[in-house]
Amino acid sequence: MPTALIDLSVLSTAARARGIGRYVAELALGLAEVSRSTRLRVLGLERLGVLGTSRVTEDLAGAVQRLCAADAPLRSHTQWASSIRFGLAPTTHAVAPDLVHTGHPGATPLRQLSCARVTTCHDLIPLNHPRHHVSYRSGFRAGRQRLDSRRFRAADHVIAVSQTSAGDLVRLLGVSGQKITVVYNGVDSECFGSEPRADDRSVRARHGLDEVDYVLCVGGASWRKNPEHAIATLARARAAQPEGNLALAWAGELSVAERGMLRALAAARGVSAALRLVGYVDDRSLAALYRGAVALLFPSRAEGFGYPIIEAMAAGCPVITANRAATAEIAGDAARLVDPEDAEAMAHAVLALGQDGAERARLGRAGVARAASYSRRRMANETLSVYERVLGA
Repeated sequence: MPTALIDLSVLSTAARARGIGRYVAELALGLAEVSRSTRLRVLGLERLGVLGTSRVTEDLAGAVQRLCAADAPLRSHTQWASSIRFGLAPTTHAVAPDLVHTGHPGATPLRQLSCARVTTCHDLIPLNHPRHHVSYRSGFRAGRQRLDSRRFRAADHVIAVSQTSAGDLVRLLGVSGQKITVVYNGVDSECFGSEPRADDRSVRARHGLDEVDYVLCVGGASWRKNPEHAIATLARARAAQPEGNLALAWAGELSVAERGMLRALAAARGVSAALRLVGYVDDRSLAALYRGAVALLFPSRAEGFGYPIIEAMAAGCPVITANRAATAEIAGDAARLVDPEDAEAMAHAVLALGQDGAERARLGRAGVARAASYSRRRMANETLSVYERVLGA
């Protein structure tokens, strides 16, 4: 039976709490559900050392659980990347899979593998926005372009998580469209469901959100996440409705610098009391926050996909997001699309949804319907189809 080996070892790094980690975990869980019905054996690379020492398992779901446990030890990105660069080739020689899939493209094996390699391109944001994402450490834009070119052109096939990312691969790196397949990310529709749960209110109360109307921001607070316009949107919306109690809840693992920056932005706008820094929450709690929000505010300047858009939609939460590239592609006509540099337009969208319950319900239903096509089972099946095509070729 042909064998595919998917790298799960990146879940032992801080990436497990970010978008790429979610992708790897959701894909592995989806593959665990559907791969038994295929003619392909799928193994998970749970642990990998620089010298090729490895732990490989058929229990993909168990590996995800172990690697993402709260008490699981964390490796640095540098340690993980070194293990891929130096250890993946000897591991493929020892395990002898027919195909390896690296879901995090942040490290490329330095030696030729003994099998086909599929890698996933989440985005090429550093090449599109070099002023904010590259520096002398990566050789500025030219150095990053050489690095990304090697990562993706050397792969036997590339999975892109959106048409936006697929187009960037062709336009910026010259990757042949024949070796790119778009497979949209999937979410756990059972976790991020629209039906309220018994503990939803207690989750919101724990974060001081049970007695206020709030918009929700999810993720980091870097330049591309557009924190300054998110805070400006809050200030403008509150100024337009001074009798209201609108708050902005920010859920995500933020650095000390990011938290300080958000607080400073809020203080400058006079809305410090309306900013709630929730911090990192588990998926069940995040779903409860989505279900109670006036809207998800996701004004990101650049994304390869944008997981919070689909999570919020699945939970029945209206979405306000940027009218650009991948966010517009993923949201389609089931969200309010706005210019992410226009805080006035975003504030107007927030107020419109807050004041019009019928429109909020309509947009919530539209989101639930759209999110149904972004399931992790569909993602897993389409990924398996890529494996089969690569091996058949």
